[in-house]
Amino acid sequence: MTHMTSHLSQLKDFLAYLATVKGDVSNVTAPPFVLAPKSAIEIPAAWASCHALFLQPASEPDPAVRALLVAKNYLCSLRQLVGEGSRDAAKKPLNPFLGELFLGEFVGDEGVTRLVAEQVSHHPPVTAVSMYNPAHGISSTGFVAQETTFSPMSGVTVKQPGYAVVTDAKHNEQHLMTMPILNVRGIALGQPYPELEGPCYISSSSGYVTKIDFNGKGRLSLSGKNRVAAELYHESDPKTILYEIKGQWNGHISIKDAKGDFVEEFMVDSIPRTPLRVPPIDAQSPSESRRAWSKVVDGIRKADVEMVASCKNTIEEKQRELRKLEQQEGREWQTVFFRWQEGDEEARYMLRQIPDELWRGFDIKRTAGAWKFVGVDKAEALIDNLHPQPN
Repeated sequence: MTHMTSHLSQLKDFLAYLATVKGDVSNVTAPPFVLAPKSAIEIPAAWASCHALFLQPASEPDPAVRALLVAKNYLCSLRQLVGEGSRDAAKKPLNPFLGELFLGEFVGDEGVTRLVAEQVSHHPPVTAVSMYNPAHGISSTGFVAQETTFSPMSGVTVKQPGYAVVTDAKHNEQHLMTMPILNVRGIALGQPYPELEGPCYISSSSGYVTKIDFNGKGRLSLSGKNRVAAELYHESDPKTILYEIKGQWNGHISIKDAKGDFVEEFMVDSIPRTPLRVPPIDAQSPSESRRAWSKVVDGIRKADVEMVASCKNTIEEKQRELRKLEQQEGREWQTVFFRWQEGDEEARYMLRQIPDELWRGFDIKRTAGAWKFVGVDKAEALIDNLHPQPN
């Protein structure tokens, strides 16, 4: 009871403080009991968690169906993305530090898909990610910032400016995906839960566009918890809907074609998921997420407030010292797996297909620039250096 009273008091103070912050609160330190035992850098792994579905476009000859498969994977990944159904779903992940790395792989009958994530910017906080499977010619590379605000009435809102591009090398095709807004409601009542907000878009180099809506606005007109609706069309004829998707992103989903006939109905949980394999902590480099945060995570799981605060402070102070040293020496932090670019010419065409001025004129300053992956061969060599094999 004492712990519960203390937590409620801390939560009240924390919410009162958040209400005074103007603008972005992404880097605000939260009380230990509202922290999730992982870094936010792990979140993008959700996009390949339905591993077989993630790779399926490579074996599909029809470009419209390939666009549909990308949309299906998008929707089936959302539950994993927000952690819906887990006890930590509405808790705040740890803020990644500049240069933090998260490496892993999805292994299944379909082969191996490598995951590489890196925190490439701290102000604003930006995570760059690449997931690649050379055997199937499927990869997904992107960069996303976090813009977090708080309101006593609406709770925490996390906007995710940025995008990911799924590349299907076998068909010389790309699909650009924008990210949903995450809302955490019910915080003031002590019963937080996640909800998503759109619209989001998937724009394909083949000309197909998918609009995804989570809030029921417009002709999609859906309402209710966890509801989602999507329409897929070709940019040459936006009024002809080729596929319509409706349902709940954590439950039942149905897909109809242009004639109104059911193409597929399924439960999201029926889609097989492949667990992400991550190297043991003692085999990771000091900059890798689970090793760097291991003592903090241990403290969170033990509900040891002092341990969490002390270990977090040690990491944060070390980062401040590194930034101060870089400033004194007149140098900037060097990224490992991604390189800064002023713009992204490759994505420009697909952004222009999106029927939303916000994305057609996307301000790359919101993600501190564009971030280009160094490539599979270079990445594999870098990973080998980080994880040397024993003799």
